[in-house]
Amino acid sequence: MGLIASMGISPSANAQLSLAYEDSTSGHTVGQAYTGPLRINLQNFDMGALYPSLSATGAAAGYGVNGTGTQSVAGGISTLNSLQTAAPTGGMPGEDSWGIARILTITDLAGAVVWSEAAKNAQLTIMFYGEQDFYVNQLANGFQEIDGTGLHVDIYLQSKTSPTYTAYDPLTGSSGRTAVDQYTSVTDGTKILSSVAVGGFIHPNGTLGGSSTAFASIFNSSSLTGGTGQAYLDVTGGTDGSKFDTNSIASDFVPGLTTDLYAQFTTTINDPAVGDWLVRSNDPLTGLFTTPVPEPSTYGLIGAGVLAALIAVRRRRQNRA
Repeated sequence: MGLIASMGISPSANAQLSLAYEDSTSGHTVGQAYTGPLRINLQNFDMGALYPSLSATGAAAGYGVNGTGTQSVAGGISTLNSLQTAAPTGGMPGEDSWGIARILTITDLAGAVVWSEAAKNAQLTIMFYGEQDFYVNQLANGFQEIDGTGLHVDIYLQSKTSPTYTAYDPLTGSSGRTAVDQYTSVTDGTKILSSVAVGGFIHPNGTLGGSSTAFASIFNSSSLTGGTGQAYLDVTGGTDGSKFDTNSIASDFVPGLTTDLYAQFTTTINDPAVGDWLVRSNDPLTGLFTTPVPEPSTYGLIGAGVLAALIAVRRRRQNRA
């Protein structure tokens, strides 16, 4: 799930994004504006909570059993907090996953580049935070599915020509986090997109974590071999938020429920040389980008690029879980 966008930097403090082809190898004209399905390629790092192996394959703990029962989501969060063998390094109170990402390129689904850091001389970064686990199910071979809620994803843009530009730096690991939603070199620019993960898209009630699941990850906490994850995101703001707020994804489980972005990812254990991160990934994201009639305040927005970034972040989180 990736978004494609190109980024144009405004000389003003409020940098803005735009999508445009950067080469003609795919038959497009260089500089041709782009709207439609996008894929965003990210470099992600994140922290996450770990849980002990349950008694047997199929054993579960947390929000009810298979998304039902008398226990609430809040009760499931409390239960999993008590089961943790390790909380996320640098996590805030009650938080089970957080991390950062850098958007390397944004392409259309055919792979033609519509935004790159080098061509646009700008930097797109992502901060995700606030996720809480409420359900865990023991799978075979040491893997677990972990479902949660509360994930927030923000995307930032910086022009490399700005006198206040700070280069993306994941080497500081958890020490680079300065607040719940702040990380040095990641959140220093203009927030072009903010989003939150939503339930009703991953599981129906009666299955695993049920319809409250806003993110789901499969992870091996015993061997730390990595895993996979997915999440759906609803755009809530940002200077380019209107470009991503498409309501283009419909739920298979809740009639009439729609959202804006989707993310899938795989993770691997982090190289210790890159800070103290638990896992890392370089997976793409997909989404839809629309371009309304330009106005002075919205001209050149790159909603699609932001969306993709958010999705990528989410993916990291799921693997971590």
